[in-house]
Amino acid sequence: MSFTTFTLDSPKILKSTFTPDVEDDVEYTTTTTVNGVKKRSSRQVTYLRGAPETANSIIDWKKNTFEISGMKRHMSDVRTKRGAFSSTRYWTWFDAEEYKVKYEAEMDKTWTVFSYDGSVLATFTSTVHRMFHNSSMPVLSLSEAIVDEDERRFIILILLYSETKRLESVRERPLAVFGDFLGNLS
Repeated sequence: MSFTTFTLDSPKILKSTFTPDVEDDVEYTTTTTVNGVKKRSSRQVTYLRGAPETANSIIDWKKNTFEISGMKRHMSDVRTKRGAFSSTRYWTWFDAEEYKVKYEAEMDKTWTVFSYDGSVLATFTSTVHRMFHNSSMPVLSLSEAIVDEDERRFIILILLYSETKRLESVRERPLAVFGDFLGNLS
């Protein structure tokens, strides 16, 4: 399966440009509004913009909703977790599709989105901070099998949401890094 790879221009994934490795693919940008306070709770809305003719896709952090092409859904309607110790989440937006999303923390710090049949649809590798070398920028890879723009945007929103929540957990509870590792054992 072939993938298009997008490199983000900043480790701040909610305020970044996603540049594709293929010239004729869509370049995405994210911007986030805040209410002026430097806290997680100050984050209001994240906008994902792509091709000019398409509507914005939105994560409303206060209302806990996703919006894609004018359709708004609450997080509790699109995301579920099965099992108390599992790091896997299940997401649905489209009628027949359920996406399995799993985080691998041990080596690559990568989120993977699987389709209902188990094939990989997308991966997102977060920034890797290095002490003696340059840190790497986040990288998003999307399967070329995803041809519907709304589906692409939903998958990108899933990954942005998941990584943001993971980073918050690490900041708020530094020992949560061990939780990442233990979650992979289940």
